[in-house]
Amino acid sequence: MLIDVGVNLTNDRFRKDREAVVERALAAEVGVIVVTGTNLDVSERALALAASHPGTLYATAGIHPHDRQRWRRPWWVWVPW
Repeated sequence: MLIDVGVNLTNDRFRKDREAVVERALAAEVGVIVVTGTNLDVSERALALAASHPGTLYATAGIHPHDRQRWRRPWWVWVPW
């Protein structure tokens, strides 16, 4: 089994075929896909995607260096668990 550790499935370019991308990955023996969170909004979308595909999609939550100047509060304030 393969694991893809940095997938940007939240990106709008996957809007039309997101499910097909996941299906193709599974068919290619990618058993785990980690959806990358790069800011608060994207991290929340990554978490929602992971929840919709338990055991296959997992999410990260973080702030990409490109977004750091827009981030004002500690990241741990948001973490829902």
